[in-house]
Amino acid sequence: MVVIEAPAIEDLTHLDFNPADNPPQCEGQHHARGLSGHNPGEPAAFIVMSPCCGVKPLQCASRVAAMRESGLLYCGSCKVEHLTIRYRFIPLDGEQ
Repeated sequence: MVVIEAPAIEDLTHLDFNPADNPPQCEGQHHARGLSGHNPGEPAAFIVMSPCCGVKPLQCASRVAAMRESGLLYCGSCKVEHLTIRYRFIPLDGEQ
């Protein structure tokens, strides 16, 4: 088994947008099958980093809550399931 580690958040130097000025959409807005926990009325609130592939699409707070509760997430990029405790959820507003 090969384990690939995602880049550290410290390697991300800046955001190319100001979420307060123009709230970005959650990935769920355009997801063909829908996403558990996604609330269409919410803007993106978190950067999600997978343990294998790094930064994933932005997610709304409701979707992140559902992801955290699931315990196991499937990564569509590497086709492997990972424990949610291995993911990082970084709020766009800078609050931890």
